[in-house]
Amino acid sequence: MFQNNPLLSQLKQQIRESKQQVEGIVKSSDKAFGFLECDKKSYFIPPAAMKKVMHGDKIKALIEVVGDKEQAEPDELIEPMLTRFIARVRFNKDKKLQVLVDHPQINQPIGASQHKSVQEELQEGDWVVATLKTHPLRDDRFFFAQIQQFICKADDELAPWWVTLARHEQSRYPVKGLDSYEMQDQQTREDLTALHFVTIDSETTKDMDDALYIEAIQQDEQQTGWRLVVAIADPTAYIALDSQIEKEAKQRCFTNYLPGFNIPMLPPELSDDLCSLMKDKVRPALVCYIETDLAGNITAKPHFVSAYVQSKSKLVYDRISDYLENKANTWQPENEQEKQQINLLHQFTLARIEWRKQHSLLFKERPDYSFILAENGKVQEIKAEYRRIANQIVEECMIIANICAAQYLDEHAKCGIFNTHLGFDKKSLENVQQFLLVNLANEETQAELTERYSSENLATLAGYCQMRHDIEVIEGNYLELRLRRFLTFAEFKAELAPHFGLGLTGYATWTSPIRKYSDMVNHRLIKATLTNSECEKPQDEVLARLQEARRQNRLVERDIADWLYCRYLADKVEQKTTFKAEIQDVMRSGLRVQLAENGASVFIPSSQLHNNKDEMQANADELAMYIKGEVAYKIGDIIDVQLLEVKEETRSIIGTVIQ
Repeated sequence: MFQNNPLLSQLKQQIRESKQQVEGIVKSSDKAFGFLECDKKSYFIPPAAMKKVMHGDKIKALIEVVGDKEQAEPDELIEPMLTRFIARVRFNKDKKLQVLVDHPQINQPIGASQHKSVQEELQEGDWVVATLKTHPLRDDRFFFAQIQQFICKADDELAPWWVTLARHEQSRYPVKGLDSYEMQDQQTREDLTALHFVTIDSETTKDMDDALYIEAIQQDEQQTGWRLVVAIADPTAYIALDSQIEKEAKQRCFTNYLPGFNIPMLPPELSDDLCSLMKDKVRPALVCYIETDLAGNITAKPHFVSAYVQSKSKLVYDRISDYLENKANTWQPENEQEKQQINLLHQFTLARIEWRKQHSLLFKERPDYSFILAENGKVQEIKAEYRRIANQIVEECMIIANICAAQYLDEHAKCGIFNTHLGFDKKSLENVQQFLLVNLANEETQAELTERYSSENLATLAGYCQMRHDIEVIEGNYLELRLRRFLTFAEFKAELAPHFGLGLTGYATWTSPIRKYSDMVNHRLIKATLTNSECEKPQDEVLARLQEARRQNRLVERDIADWLYCRYLADKVEQKTTFKAEIQDVMRSGLRVQLAENGASVFIPSSQLHNNKDEMQANADELAMYIKGEVAYKIGDIIDVQLLEVKEETRSIIGTVIQ
């Protein structure tokens, strides 16, 4: 009787249009109800209405008044939280296939089917990739998904790796190589095999892409500087531009360095063998000659050549560091030439460190954390590794080589792939100035610092470097961590631009072509200039892909690490181990801290900081937590924490402060 009744439909439309309509993001709770978070207001979503939506959905909703409270009735889907997602297989009591979304805020099972391309017989808990096929607000049906890809079995010890790679749509497999390789470029190469090149790497490194040779520059029997010769492996000599290997490298962009193993950008027979600068093997290389004075200043334009080189010594970081630090009963150089190379490289490095301290910026000394794994993927220990002198030798040689490449590409190729960073976001410069004046100025220096930290000055490379030098001498990390929030992101550009983070006017990497696609591109451009060939400017799509791949790789590394931290720290809850930790973020909900011993990220809820939430206030500008009107915690503070709970299923670690 009422079906298709135009009057009834008109009445419903009038009622609908009379209600307030809002847009927002659905936030679920640990109960059946949820909230719609709008720009300036939050609306209650009752349990029955939450069945129509998913945490994270962007929706339009109608606002109804029930009693004296406003609540949201989901009306239209703008953007679903789920499209492609990671899930675990589940079977309900009727043995019907379902999936559980791998997300800490989404816990309702979703009915599912198995795509015909998925041949595995699925078991409870298996990891899969699924796509959402129906949504109650879009299709007037229940939630339903389709399993598109099998990832791994429920009990696979390597699930953290396989699941994370699948989440970020990255391959777990190396690039397929060729049965044989032939030299692609036929340009003349200088024979530099007589020079005593050395490599410095970890003992297990196979993909050695840089070798070093150094000699003193003499004038009137006095040393006036150094001539550094940097030889870099030349994979582009074997890779045709139209080859599948090139296409794969262009998509992957980087070797993926993961805890326990790597996924190389190039086929292993290239990266670990044919191109690797292995001891006693003659290899094609792109070589740069760099001259400096004794203070580390570059005194001549860089000179690039294509060459053949032969590494004479495979040196190991820790052994070289022990030797240079004069530790007792340590490794010694095998011959006088090896000893001379090590000592000259050491002297050169000290001079370059001092040069960068005065003229650019040094890296803040922080450890790298490495996972030591058993064959089954179990974490045996986590080591905090600090940069020692041998690491600094390689680092300084690569930095000066990349400075020279930027200069050379800008002058000769008029393009390249440049690593750039433009410092503070222009919109934040006034806030940065006020922050610095409040935290650094006193009555005697107020006028001077107002000029030094003017927006105009902070926007220049010189002004930014001056500011960084000013805060380096101040104890603690508060200023540095707080100022990070105002910075722009590093970018790849096809034209020369400064890198504020390094304090340099230009920087273009070419020293890791086995591991970075940008370096392969720069190799081809440098080699084109050597043969007077045309230099093709890198396309915007290549720069965008590099940017995205770098972001993805960092997320992959972080997500796997979070998972492994949970496995490693699970038994530390009962042991009540106390850890030193640095506060990394301050939020209304609590603190995010990093454990100094192993690098794990731990969340401390506000309830663990003080027992009366009405006496607590988080200051987003200061990144500080106030209790009873006083600053109790701020970013950069070092505190003692203990672990309360480790949840591997959500990769989260909860802790508490030890007073």
